Amino acid sequence: MSKTNRTALILIFDSFLAIDLIHQRTPRREDRVQNRTVYIKGELYTLLSRLGSGKFASVWKSTTRDGQYAAVKVFDFNYSRNNINSGQRVRSFRNEIQMARRMREEMNYVATVYAVDLDRQRRMGFIAMELGNRPFRDKIEDLHQMHFQSPKTGYDYITAKDRKNIWIQLVNILCALYRHDIVHRDIKPANLVFFGSTLKIIDFGIAQDAVAQYNRHQRGGNHPYSAPECFTQYLPITSQADIWSAGSILYYLTYGKTPVYESPRPPSGAPQTKSPLVRNILYYSFQRNPNRRANLPWLVEHPLTKDKYALF
Repeated sequence: MSKTNRTALILIFDSFLAIDLIHQRTPRREDRVQNRTVYIKGELYTLLSRLGSGKFASVWKSTTRDGQYAAVKVFDFNYSRNNINSGQRVRSFRNEIQMARRMREEMNYVATVYAVDLDRQRRMGFIAMELGNRPFRDKIEDLHQMHFQSPKTGYDYITAKDRKNIWIQLVNILCALYRHDIVHRDIKPANLVFFGSTLKIIDFGIAQDAVAQYNRHQRGGNHPYSAPECFTQYLPITSQADIWSAGSILYYLTYGKTPVYESPRPPSGAPQTKSPLVRNILYYSFQRNPNRRANLPWLVEHPLTKDKYALF
């Protein structure tokens, strides 16, 4: 990220001190933005098609004037919906900017942010970032279709080799977050994207500083991928929360389903994985007490992560 763009991030962040968005509560229908052009720090982006929507914003496949593709995240501060008010949207937008600044050097693990901007007249925020090639769920489904007839032991939903490759990348993402004292809190399939063969994390809307363990604005998440402590006022939220999420992703890679029981227990009617390494990680990742849960050094040194020959 250039010095100019880093300065722009700081200016956008500071502008919230002078704009009164926190108390806006008027619900109204979401603006239709498809095929609309928006300026983000002097660059014109045309919003082509919606890639997805979250609690706080929608993401659009977009193109610039010179035909380059990008993803644009759109925050509309004018309305409330799904129990999310405009003040929460402002905090999410501000959080995304903060985390983009902190993670700007981690291009191998985090989607690169090109520019951010705030349209005060329309009361909307925009974040332009690199566009991925394949959503995580789509990629996993492709891998499943390629290998579901394989008779080899331990293949589960996808092959053991593919699972291990994705798992190692996921652990590397956790390490990048840890280096910058960030707890993501919302690592789930919808927030993982493939850029070619490289897996990256997106959407830092509810991420927090590792030292802000009891921030009242940072409670909540998405069951079952967010850790139990994310939903209570009585337990601190630390990097252990992302270990739970990583275990949930490994569960999905193994069984092809959401861990509905929030435990290592396989889905109803499905046999338990034959991989003792995967079972071991799932057991220690799904400990509801964060102090009994696996930690990052343990995951880094685990044979499934470290030993290139250990597939099962």
